Amino acid sequence: MFITPVVSVLTVVMKFTETRRAVSWPQVLAQVRDVRLLQSGQQYQPEVDIAYTVGETSYTSRQRPVSPAGQSKGSKAWARELSLQFKPGTAVPLYYDPTRPKRATLTPRHMEAHSTRWQVTSGLMILLSIAMHIIGSRALLTNYLNLSGSTVLISVAITTVVTLMLGVALALLVQETRQPKV
Repeated sequence: MFITPVVSVLTVVMKFTETRRAVSWPQVLAQVRDVRLLQSGQQYQPEVDIAYTVGETSYTSRQRPVSPAGQSKGSKAWARELSLQFKPGTAVPLYYDPTRPKRATLTPRHMEAHSTRWQVTSGLMILLSIAMHIIGSRALLTNYLNLSGSTVLISVAITTVVTLMLGVALALLVQETRQPKV
């Protein structure tokens, strides 16, 4: 009950920070190996197999490109049109994480954290974890500490704020330790 909000905030903050950093990742020319269309219900999405080299090491990556507007899925015609940019044998710009070159993206500005679905999901995850925290804290305070009335409300509010601040502090600490040393 106390850990859930911390983990939720930690996850969301780290994902948004990773997306912000990806915009400044170095770029390399990658070679398209294969392209196919994936179907999910009535929606289609291109999937591209790419090979690239960073330094002396070769990598492969499976990417799901998005349109310049950030759209990742659409009609079959839309997906075919987008996939035409990725014909096998063509060179495409690819952005890679300099600390972990295996991680790469075709479009750093449109990584998952900027998608509406991810933002709604992460918001709901945080709200549900806060609700669980509030319900659990209230039950704990009333049943085991025999508190009641405004004392419970104030205690729950304080523990909720402290728990969320702990999540943010932990996320910042983890980010700091993951930064490359210069």
